[in-house]
Amino acid sequence: MTIKIKDSFSNKKEFYTISDNEVKIYTCGPTVYSNVSIGNLRSFISSDILKKSLVYLGFNIKDVMNITDVGHLMNDLDEGEDKIQKKSEETGNDIYEIIDNYTKYFFNSIKKVNIKEPSVISKASENIDSIIEIIKILESKGFVYQTSTGVYFDVSKFPEYDNLINQTNKNQKSFARTGVVVDKTKKNQQDFRLWQTYYKNHIMQWDSPWGRGFPGWHIECSAIIYKYLGENIDIHTSGIDLKLTHNVNEISQSRSAFDGNFVNFWVHSGMLLIDNKKMSKSLNNVYLIEDLEEKNFNPLALRYLYFNSHYSTTINFTFDSLLSAQNALKKLYEFIALNKANYDGKSVVNKNYKDLFIKKIEDDLDTPGMLDVLWTMVKDPNLNNSEKITTMLDFDNIFSFNFIDIFNSDVPNDLLELLNLRNKYRLEKDWDNSDKLRDKINSLGYNIIDLKDRSFLIKI
Repeated sequence: MTIKIKDSFSNKKEFYTISDNEVKIYTCGPTVYSNVSIGNLRSFISSDILKKSLVYLGFNIKDVMNITDVGHLMNDLDEGEDKIQKKSEETGNDIYEIIDNYTKYFFNSIKKVNIKEPSVISKASENIDSIIEIIKILESKGFVYQTSTGVYFDVSKFPEYDNLINQTNKNQKSFARTGVVVDKTKKNQQDFRLWQTYYKNHIMQWDSPWGRGFPGWHIECSAIIYKYLGENIDIHTSGIDLKLTHNVNEISQSRSAFDGNFVNFWVHSGMLLIDNKKMSKSLNNVYLIEDLEEKNFNPLALRYLYFNSHYSTTINFTFDSLLSAQNALKKLYEFIALNKANYDGKSVVNKNYKDLFIKKIEDDLDTPGMLDVLWTMVKDPNLNNSEKITTMLDFDNIFSFNFIDIFNSDVPNDLLELLNLRNKYRLEKDWDNSDKLRDKINSLGYNIIDLKDRSFLIKI
């Protein structure tokens, strides 16, 4: 099996790993000053599909994600106020309470669309020592300078910078607003701040060799990657909106501090439009997961909708398109529900359709093609339904549409508790108690079907 992934900087479609037995993946996480929207979720669902696809193909992965809880200013040119500090000032709420509430909201939201949490989740504020260490390295190599407002990375010392952003410094537009702090002593307009010292009333501050302050936004990702994954990684995922600011700055500082390419493959998910308009508070079209739930949509319908388009393309969200996605998902659920009584649990995954499915995965995660394989298989008159269901359950390792829940949907809760306990015993290799619970479940009129990593019950 050979997967090809398109690097969004080079546009080359290939794939290779630094290590033979592990893929190192980093995901740009949320800035926790507001609730994560369905637009934000597009990037995280794309990353989830990528990681589950790699695991499905047999790769081992180590995945890390940051939580930006300090240092992200109101615009991308390091000007304005810290977003979280500003939220605290606007609402009067404690800054740590804000961080905690929005972080919890983020994880509740990704759970609803079946995004698996990364193995490592790390806040910017937990990595100050690593951040300072990298800035020291950059300083020793002559890449930084200090002004009255902080420590800057000098982009003129990094020859690749202009090529990465595909424009010259003089064409970079400033989005600074009236009243924000602008450091006119910067050498270049595109120089970005690594350490900020001018916010004397900022709540979250730390001592550093350059004065008391807090980290810039871009440096946290390089520091967290370095700490948990090393100097070079295989894949970095992000939204396309971060490519020409945040990600270019990550590349600049990391390649300057360390040897190597930093990231071999950049995977950027496309934008989400709402009725062909950019999502914004001013247009009142920023939708959250609960907005969909209030309109009686299953959050997994959003996941299905995103599968309908390649991760790199722009999606136009409408409630009509979400309804179509939900109806399609319902038909898949109905197929399993109508046929589960006759499901034997002994059928194997259909090899021909699995091979087709894998080809779609390997072609830069062709998710519309993956759905097409699924539907073609379900409608195949020459395939028995037990084999179809087994194959659907296998594909669901990536789809994550909760096909397995259809089997357990009408099972009493006390039996599900016995099943969970029995699975716990199996993990502990307590075969005696596991067998006793299996016999008890059988005596209550249910058979246990064990898959590779899941089990469910069928009424006898």
